[in-house]
Amino acid sequence: MQPRAVIYCSKHGATKELAQCLGKKYNLPVISIDHISGYSFQNIPVYFCGWIRNGKIMGLTKASKLFMCVQVIGVGAVEYNEAYELKLKYKNKLVNQDFKYIQSSKGLSLNPLEKMYVDVFQPSLIGKSKGVAHEYSI
Repeated sequence: MQPRAVIYCSKHGATKELAQCLGKKYNLPVISIDHISGYSFQNIPVYFCGWIRNGKIMGLTKASKLFMCVQVIGVGAVEYNEAYELKLKYKNKLVNQDFKYIQSSKGLSLNPLEKMYVDVFQPSLIGKSKGVAHEYSI
């Protein structure tokens, strides 16, 4: 199933920027989890991007109740390594979802590891044009 939207939860903006890049790449609406309430869309597949606090992907619990999160991307400050990625997957109970951890920088720009991820998996996202997030009906 192809995702129909990119849902994100961001604190400092790096996760939002990554979500906007995914939305632009796949021509999908980008929606903050804070703008969604009350309705369950469990049969609608989405990408979910969330920031990490103490090993927990923020917003994931709410997003999982509302949507079918087919790919989850966690953005955090810890340096990337495979063991940490597996720990995050286990701690957040990500069994059926595809998961990727991306290390963030303090600024709003993508850091070299994020750019490498985009280059390898999303080649046309390298252009740094800023997208505008809108509320959409799914």
